[in-house]
Amino acid sequence: MFNLNFSAKIKEAEEHIRQGEKYMKTSFLKRKPDLDSAIDEFDKACTCYRVAEKYDQCRDLSLRLAELQIQKGTPFFAGKSYEQAAQMTLQLQDLPTAAKYYDRAGQLYAEGGYRDSGAILYERCAPQFQQIDRSISIDFYLKAARLAEQEEKSYQAADLYEKAAMQAIRMGNFPQTTELLETTTNILTKLERYDRINRVILYRILLKLFNEDSVAGRNIFDQACQNYPSFDQWEERNHIELLLDAFDQDDKDLISQRCQSPYFMAIEPEFVRLIKRWIRPTTNNVNQQQTTKSTTSSTSGTKPIQLDDDEDDLR
Repeated sequence: MFNLNFSAKIKEAEEHIRQGEKYMKTSFLKRKPDLDSAIDEFDKACTCYRVAEKYDQCRDLSLRLAELQIQKGTPFFAGKSYEQAAQMTLQLQDLPTAAKYYDRAGQLYAEGGYRDSGAILYERCAPQFQQIDRSISIDFYLKAARLAEQEEKSYQAADLYEKAAMQAIRMGNFPQTTELLETTTNILTKLERYDRINRVILYRILLKLFNEDSVAGRNIFDQACQNYPSFDQWEERNHIELLLDAFDQDDKDLISQRCQSPYFMAIEPEFVRLIKRWIRPTTNNVNQQQTTKSTTSSTSGTKPIQLDDDEDDLR
């Protein structure tokens, strides 16, 4: 019964397409195609193909439908058709092409004056491409952020810039991460959303330390204490200052000790992975004593910290 229903839907789709093609024809008395009627028929055919799980036919017809809607001057509905084409392409496991269709849909929403819809689409779709190409996710978050800024939704834009930064750090792109976090800081400062700034300041300081530039990290810390009372009074501020002090002293053992604070181990996972590289092996005194008793030679009881298996994979 299930397959019979699919067969019926496919036949229904084909009939809608035939009707649509008739509306597209011109003649001596009919100089222009009837776009409205053709679009309606093709749209119904797309629905039938989607229900029948004929994803390739639905995709192809959605793309044709989008072009007709552009020709008609309705970019919003053309965006809807491109979004449907992207969804069908995802079903066909062609993620790079799906990303292109989603991008085109977002552009059409913006062109039609529906920037909110474009921003929502980009933000919703960005996570889908993290595993195949994080640069696509970053691009989508940035486009969503810019559309949000155009709509004067600065707080939403700040959140999107930060999400893009978290993808950039996973790619190991420190310069882009730094730039995006600085943009986030500037927006939050203008909004006086100091409750959100503390975490962003921490990430900016850590990025400088990852780049072995503790002087720049200290400068960010000092400026934050001066410019943001919320940061200066933040209870976690001392953990950051103590870590900076350890870097100023170039004391690797002290750095290792202080970066293992529960606070640092509870932040954004990608930053934690990078922080763990500062952790030095610890000496197991009990094992060392037992080894000394059983052998005449002195051996080290050093046991390395067990890090995540995928620590080096910043993706």
